[in-house]
Amino acid sequence: MTDARQISSMQINNSDIKSMKDLLFKEEFFLPKPGNILSGQIINISKANVVVDLGHIGIGIVYPGEFYDNPDRMKGLKPGDKVSAMLIELENDDGYRELSLRSAQMTTAWQDIKEKMDASEVITTKIVNINKGGLIVEVSGIQGFLPLSQLSSEHYPKIDGGDTTKIVQALQKFKGMEFQVKILDFNETENKLIVSEKAIKEEAAKEELSKLKVGDLIEGKITEVTDFGAFVKLSDTLDGLIHSSEIDWKFIEDPREVLHSGDEITAKIISLEGGRVSLSLKALKEDPWLKAEEKYQPGHKVSGRVIKIRNNGAFVELIGDIIAFLPVAELGGQNLNDVFELNKEYEFAIVSLDPKEHKMVLTLPGKKPVQETHEEPKEETVS
Repeated sequence: MTDARQISSMQINNSDIKSMKDLLFKEEFFLPKPGNILSGQIINISKANVVVDLGHIGIGIVYPGEFYDNPDRMKGLKPGDKVSAMLIELENDDGYRELSLRSAQMTTAWQDIKEKMDASEVITTKIVNINKGGLIVEVSGIQGFLPLSQLSSEHYPKIDGGDTTKIVQALQKFKGMEFQVKILDFNETENKLIVSEKAIKEEAAKEELSKLKVGDLIEGKITEVTDFGAFVKLSDTLDGLIHSSEIDWKFIEDPREVLHSGDEITAKIISLEGGRVSLSLKALKEDPWLKAEEKYQPGHKVSGRVIKIRNNGAFVELIGDIIAFLPVAELGGQNLNDVFELNKEYEFAIVSLDPKEHKMVLTLPGKKPVQETHEEPKEETVS
């Protein structure tokens, strides 16, 4: 017969056995799985491998194939360094936990990129290469792309005709430089990373735009003058445009004759539509149309210089910086170029006058007006 002491002993032993099984189960349950990122300390480096102490998890090993694409990665390691590595195999043929430093770096890098994009963080990146579409950058060890369209106006290559060869040549000077960018988009599966330099200034520009309103006077410096007007630098992040029709009340043949790069100007904001700042210089001068009715009345004859001929009519400059319009319908089917010569003066008759709208319609003297068939331009500009 079994006595109480034996039963008690058996119970204790069974309990101990059960506890040991639980411990073993728990240990097995907490063993890492392939794909997990582990932390450890390098204990040995040789040409054959890098050995990593993973603590209670065991010993890990990194093979030379990990460094073929980047030998500098191995040169930068030394015993005692703490590293993160991805578990590739729980136990290989040599009994080690097989690890990948590269995969861990890639995994943590993409996570870092996601966090930077979510936070709309401004990051500094080095330009590592150039191609015809833009610049190759590196963020957290991942190569990315900075497209031409996402360069700031300061760095965008101004190449006539968009010659690809010349664009690539112009971009070469940026190699090795550091740019500040924001992450626009990424896809880890496709190994795609797109960054933008322009996005930084756009955000700052939006903040500046919110403080402006139509009618404000603003100072700036002219950076470029073209056939259609002048670009004005208002701040480090904000630019404006003075259209040629907003330079003066009188007709301006070539904006370059009036405005020049480097000129400091004060202009009036006339539009903020579409996030663009439209400026006017003529708005700061006396409006000649305010006194137009004192000089001109419908039915009166006037002399004027033809300054622009379009398909739908001709623009005529009158004394006092008044620009009037003669619709093609007033010629009774004649060709405008057969009747008028640019920059010559002719006699006209006033059909109608609307000073508030800055509009005056002309016809030829002695000809009955045909106002009902007039096709007036949407805007009284001669640009």
